[in-house]
Amino acid sequence: MVIKKNMIAGIILTFLLALVAKLLSPFLPTLGAEALAMLAGIVLGNTVFINQRWGAGVKWAEKYPIEIGIACLGLNVTLKNMASLGWQGVLFILLQMALTIFFVMWLGGRVFKVAPASAMLMGAGNAVCGSSAIASVAPAVGATDDQRRTSVATVSLAGVVLLFVLPILGPAVLPNNMMVSALIGGTVQSVGQVSGTASLVGGSVVTYAPIFKMLRVIMLSVVVIFMARHAAKLSAGTDTAIKTKMGIPWFVTAFIIFMLINSFVSLPHLVTHTAQSITSFFGIVNLAGIGLNLKWATIKSSGAKFLGYGLVTIIFQVVVAIALIYLLMHA
Repeated sequence: MVIKKNMIAGIILTFLLALVAKLLSPFLPTLGAEALAMLAGIVLGNTVFINQRWGAGVKWAEKYPIEIGIACLGLNVTLKNMASLGWQGVLFILLQMALTIFFVMWLGGRVFKVAPASAMLMGAGNAVCGSSAIASVAPAVGATDDQRRTSVATVSLAGVVLLFVLPILGPAVLPNNMMVSALIGGTVQSVGQVSGTASLVGGSVVTYAPIFKMLRVIMLSVVVIFMARHAAKLSAGTDTAIKTKMGIPWFVTAFIIFMLINSFVSLPHLVTHTAQSITSFFGIVNLAGIGLNLKWATIKSSGAKFLGYGLVTIIFQVVVAIALIYLLMHA
């Protein structure tokens, strides 16, 4: 995490873009700061800021701040989040996550023919918590920077689609707010996008949708371990075996520790609020950096394939979620 002199310009650029996106987001609530930062980054990174002088700093800014943000996320989740949903809610999330991961990995390998690492990143990003999950899984499965960036862009755009669709679809097909909360909290990709989607529905959905989402976040460390072992198994005995880091990344370990502390110790509001703000802003920084580093050549080579991959994924997620909600939660 050392900052070198040649990185300063790119770091400042990325943080400024994230700040501008944050300030403009109230005027574009359906888009959100995360998507705005990423889309602006893609445009600027392929037009105005194409000089190599920005590259090292932007790469640093897209990688390291999000690790701190993931660690701080643990200060806003507790084991009590599980209990508040009841066994039906917990079982729904566990089944939804498992089915999403296995379907997305199968879909990527068999239908869209993407690299195994990309399929695992897409599975984790859609099942858990978007770019934060992808950042956690990427080093564990030996993913390349381009695989990580393309997956983050696809998952983030999928979240934007759901942000527009679910506030209309949810109340239309589900009879009560708790079930709508489960749909939003069980499918939408990032924590920020869940809150944004829930706010467009209103009522108790604003309270309960993030709780369903937090249960997915709690499972992050389990998903990282599973993906690391799966990647090692796939590469075992090959000439290009993936050198995975079987140990959990430091920030996932910190996330678990902070979550346990927050579960058993009553932390001051200032601490939890500050942690939430750090997580939110560093998530925007991550997507700004992703956008600035995502070049047209990469988008052209995998854009249509990944957009199709992402579209099929969210259709599957929503259909399965509605079926599970009626099966488990409909009185």
